[in-house]
Amino acid sequence: MSSDIYRRCGCRDAAGKLYPPLPDRASADAKARTCPRLLSDPKHGSWGYAISGGVDPATGKRVQPRKMGFATKAEAQKERAAALTEVTSGRWKGHQTTAVGEYLIAWLRDRVDGKRRPSTAAMYRRYVEQDIIPALGRLRLAELRRAQVDKFIRDLERAGRGATTIRRIHATLSSALSTAETLDLVDYNAAAKVALPTVTKAKITMWEPSLANTFLTAAGGHRLGAMFELEVRTGLRRGELCGLRWSDVDFDNRELHARVQLSQVRGKVAEGPIKTESGQDRTVSLDSEAIGALMVWKLRQDMERDAWGADYVESGRVFTYENGEQLRPDHVSRVFASLVAKAELPKIRFHDLRHLHASLLIAAGVPLAVISKRLGHSTISITSDLYGHLLRDANRDAAEAASSLLQRAAS
Repeated sequence: MSSDIYRRCGCRDAAGKLYPPLPDRASADAKARTCPRLLSDPKHGSWGYAISGGVDPATGKRVQPRKMGFATKAEAQKERAAALTEVTSGRWKGHQTTAVGEYLIAWLRDRVDGKRRPSTAAMYRRYVEQDIIPALGRLRLAELRRAQVDKFIRDLERAGRGATTIRRIHATLSSALSTAETLDLVDYNAAAKVALPTVTKAKITMWEPSLANTFLTAAGGHRLGAMFELEVRTGLRRGELCGLRWSDVDFDNRELHARVQLSQVRGKVAEGPIKTESGQDRTVSLDSEAIGALMVWKLRQDMERDAWGADYVESGRVFTYENGEQLRPDHVSRVFASLVAKAELPKIRFHDLRHLHASLLIAAGVPLAVISKRLGHSTISITSDLYGHLLRDANRDAAEAASSLLQRAAS
């Protein structure tokens, strides 16, 4: 670390260029290049200082704080000493010249890319590039205040952005600023304690068991019918279903293991870990119908392998295209929507089959803790929040059933 005291003026040479500053302890060469008046008039110009303080952890750039405008050398020395103390103690905010946008780009590169699930990283990058940087990117990181973040949130609301989207954008910014706070790049997280719009809980839509049977019958004639059969009977996430490998299926113990999931990021399919830590490598038991559907499907896939010969792609996935390549998750949703329309059933999302599976488990009296673990929810409270209304219906049905038994006994 080094520092310098110097004097500078606004005079220009014959070529119109500003004279370089005159160091406090100038060499003969420096004196020859500086403004002549700085050498002859001690009151000409003003004093300043420059410090070389290592590397800014926010951007990886060199820290070089400098300040001009001091009337005397003593004032410049005093300010320099204070600045040096802050730099050496780690309290100096050398990132004060770092813009929010510049920091966010570095944060994405160092803290998000390759360290988050591909779909999550893509979402963070989209919000940073399309929403946060255009609104806050030019502000200095160290000077960002809650009022500015609050205005940003209110502007998103006025622009008609949904509450869920706004909360995700805010979560992205808050995560980045939390990292900045941990690294002492800011004094506090300016996104914390900012009021956010309330998310209206969407009502879960699902079919009655009779409609589910109608769908499975219709889907049975499709090449991927076994996949939809397995979905209804396991409640796997779409990405988990697409990422399932034959090595994850244990026919002897009648179970499968959810180890990875596929997602589409900017048109490309990427493999990543399961959405939640509790869902990673979880075991899901299979009933006889699911086992049977998988066995039949395996025979069909073997026939397709023989038909394609050397051109067959050995992806190892359970459900694939005819040539063995892994399925694109969006393709699964499109096939599902087509089958639903063809069967003239009420329109639902593919993800609603996961809810359907949960409702069947609840109706069968399966404990909530077992359902939560089977679905791979991060906490049992999430399961309760999603399906609490179904639990109330199940409890009501149980009460009515018990009451009817008592009435028959009394008769």
